[in-house]
Amino acid sequence: SVEMADKSSIGMEDESSISKPIRAPSSLLMSAVAPITATLRAAGAFYTRQLSVRPVLTKSMTAGIIFGLSDWCAQLIEREDGENENPVVLSRILTAFLVGLLFFGPAANAWYSAIFHYLPSTSLVSTLQKAALGQIFFGPAFTCVFFGAGMIEQGTFSLGNWVQKIKDDLPGAWAAGLGFWPLVDFVSYKIIPVHWIPLFVNFCSFVWTIYLSLVANRSKSTE
Repeated sequence: SVEMADKSSIGMEDESSISKPIRAPSSLLMSAVAPITATLRAAGAFYTRQLSVRPVLTKSMTAGIIFGLSDWCAQLIEREDGENENPVVLSRILTAFLVGLLFFGPAANAWYSAIFHYLPSTSLVSTLQKAALGQIFFGPAFTCVFFGAGMIEQGTFSLGNWVQKIKDDLPGAWAAGLGFWPLVDFVSYKIIPVHWIPLFVNFCSFVWTIYLSLVANRSKSTE
């Protein structure tokens, strides 16, 4: 009878172990990423709220942070290529941050608001018109400001030097931008909601500003 009791207890343990649900890997993965998802959702809600309450300041701060990170990455690339063996220059990062904060953020907000006011349609023709205007006016204007800010940080700014820098490097930067910004503009004007366009463009600018930082500071490393 003792043996039967032992067998029955073992059988009950086996049944309980079999009947106990086993969590699937997908549920474990979802449990692991749930805190991250909740954090991102909360951050998105906070950012959306700030866009509605403080649109210009929010877009400007976002642009400043992304531009500063872009210049930091550009300096790391310069060090990897052997063009610059000096430590990371914080004044360059600060300059890029200020360009994003004080110029690109407010200017992009005003530009996109104005262009959607005068060209509200989302048709293909209207989208191409917006993209063309950005390539003709906004892009070159921003590039010139970025070059000037870089020269101020280097201590080489003068009106003559700035004009010469624009003559030397703006055509190449503009031509390089033709392979990047028209696609960004098309997606922006065709798909992205108006109030989210500056944020989308800021993230795209992360890559582009790395390139501009390399171009804007090229004269220092090649002289």
